Amino acid sequence: MNLRTNGEVSQNLQSSLTGAKYVLRCTLCGAEYAPDPFRLQCDEDHEPSLLRAIYPTKRLEVKKNLPGLFQFIDWLPVEHHLNVGGKPITYESKHLAQYLGLTHLFISFNGYWAERNARLLTCSFKELEAPSVLARIPKSHQRTLVIASAGNTGRAFANVCSEAQMPLCLVIPAQNLSAIWSKNGFHSSICLIVVSDGGDYSDAIVLGQMISQLEGFFPEGGAANVARRDGMGLTVLDAALTIGRIPDHYFQAVGSGTGGISAWEANLRLLEDGRFGTQRMKLHLAQNLPFTPMVDAWKARSRILPFIQETAAKEQIREVSAQVLTNRQPAYSLAGGLYEALIDTDGEMYSVTNQESEQARMLFEELEGIDISPASGIATASLFQAVNAGNIDRQDCILLNITSGGFKRMQQDYALHYLEPDMVFSPQEIQPDTVTARMEKYLTFSS
Repeated sequence: MNLRTNGEVSQNLQSSLTGAKYVLRCTLCGAEYAPDPFRLQCDEDHEPSLLRAIYPTKRLEVKKNLPGLFQFIDWLPVEHHLNVGGKPITYESKHLAQYLGLTHLFISFNGYWAERNARLLTCSFKELEAPSVLARIPKSHQRTLVIASAGNTGRAFANVCSEAQMPLCLVIPAQNLSAIWSKNGFHSSICLIVVSDGGDYSDAIVLGQMISQLEGFFPEGGAANVARRDGMGLTVLDAALTIGRIPDHYFQAVGSGTGGISAWEANLRLLEDGRFGTQRMKLHLAQNLPFTPMVDAWKARSRILPFIQETAAKEQIREVSAQVLTNRQPAYSLAGGLYEALIDTDGEMYSVTNQESEQARMLFEELEGIDISPASGIATASLFQAVNAGNIDRQDCILLNITSGGFKRMQQDYALHYLEPDMVFSPQEIQPDTVTARMEKYLTFSS
């Protein structure tokens, strides 16, 4: 495969950008497409690839007059903004940095922390992708968006869709039902479907894909949706603006791999800007043992994920504490995916146990003063591993992405509302005919 990672724009592409907010470019063949909120893939006959948004504005300008994350609207594939106020914050760590002996450790905190004006009220950086995706959908569009989630993404979309009164069909595993909560309650336009009887995130993805093909629905697209990736990449943009440079190292826990890809793509845009340095920050990404397919593939320097029998994968997934990291179909192998991001940045991957994650969470809360999620514990523990292994210089500029935090504080400050399921499917019922019949019956009844 041809790696297209240098961000160079051909003269032909420059001309095609004239008058357009952005152009979609295939990361494998370079084919270009006009702005289209529903395009998720290249039309050319080749191996799977991601599209990437190419923006005519190469200099990052923050629009202070716009709310929250839409201050970065020049580098988001949207034509209008939503009235949502949350955005990432970046601050320099003192206590955790001192504990680890690091001189330039910065934290990207994505969650609720009133003292630092961190107000992602779903306590997750998935609240960066939801508004970006939803603002990309034409206001006159009538179909219902379908999202499959292990928790954080679903909570973010359910909250933002409720505020905007946009219809949403959300599919999650029943075991993650407690993750769908809100400070303000949910609008009746939100339909929640759960997969019961031990169904996992991948079962929810399959069910969501089937529903999205039915009349009146459409898929969000996951990693293939450039709005999702560019929204998540705002953590790196905010960090670069705060620090004044591109970090040397970037730490994050990954499940689908989308966050790692997003960080890499944001880095490439900052290189084109030219004001934040010339380095590619080294990606340090982690998964939760025993479910570590991307770690295993990367340790073997393989583009192909190892085969895991479904029963074995489900057993591994049941054992991990960070359930949001259990995507069995990550965006790893395809062109423009995580494998290429790791190759381009000479990245590292880490396997972290539940115990290591819990210890890291307790230490982070003790030293930094805020609670963090299991997934953020995985990322923090991977930083500990990297320091102990000598993978980073203690003088380097390091960015730790706390992708989710502040849930304890949310519970203390607000009474939370939980969403009840509208429909339940067992894994055995996830068959096209069954799904079609049950959804048609539900839609007839609910209308």
